[in-house]
Amino acid sequence: MTTHFSTGVTNVRGKQGGTSLFSGIKQPLITGGYNQEVAYQNDWLHYNSADWDVTSGGGSDYQLVDYAGGWLRLGDDAPAAGEITGLSGKEVWNYNSGKQWWYETRIALTDVSDGNIFVGFADNAFVDPATVPTDCIGFSHLEDTTTIQFLSRKNGAGVSFDMKDSAAGSTYAIADSSIPTQSATQFEIPSNSVRLGFHFQPAGTENNQTSAQYKLYLDGNCVGTQAASTVPDDIALELKVFIENKGTNGNQIATDWIQTIQQR
Repeated sequence: MTTHFSTGVTNVRGKQGGTSLFSGIKQPLITGGYNQEVAYQNDWLHYNSADWDVTSGGGSDYQLVDYAGGWLRLGDDAPAAGEITGLSGKEVWNYNSGKQWWYETRIALTDVSDGNIFVGFADNAFVDPATVPTDCIGFSHLEDTTTIQFLSRKNGAGVSFDMKDSAAGSTYAIADSSIPTQSATQFEIPSNSVRLGFHFQPAGTENNQTSAQYKLYLDGNCVGTQAASTVPDDIALELKVFIENKGTNGNQIATDWIQTIQQR
């Protein structure tokens, strides 16, 4: 039987059979109706510091857009020990037990052992990723480790999940990033980047799902599920990107994009 569809008809999620954290979203448009989704995306083709609350820890730190396709660079080539560089958005994000919530970012870290980072959503007071936030939903990497943890916390307590390289695999190990030289066959973008994402699912989102949960994604693949047993449900949260330096080695977190979508 012939059709008017160039690649036939399929019930496989994702464009052209691909997979995506965001495959199940109906209408991720900020111009949609109130009962649809609210969406925010920044691909860092430009950066305006006035749009953010900037934490600057030293005279030589930077917040720059660079590299092919636009990456946000936060860091310092000669930091002081304990120096912090980061961005905070406004308190416009709220956990809601009945609304699905998606988030994904792509990051790279120059010196893994010397860097503490946090990306995701956290309380207004959080500005130092050397410790985990009091209230948050996001991803943390701490110095002297190669692990990345997903965190969901309220009032200083919560749950965590060590991100894995696959659903049945081992704990993911983040590696030092470097910048290749641009050539006719090579983009000048950070090496060893990783995509991190969560999908908050209220109870009943999937068949036989009796309690709220997070589906956790690494490089577009679901690598685990975490029960949403402790959640920051009583405060507004800010979107965050932060790095803190253990020592004085040059370091940066580079972020390719941020995308988040929440049902209204």
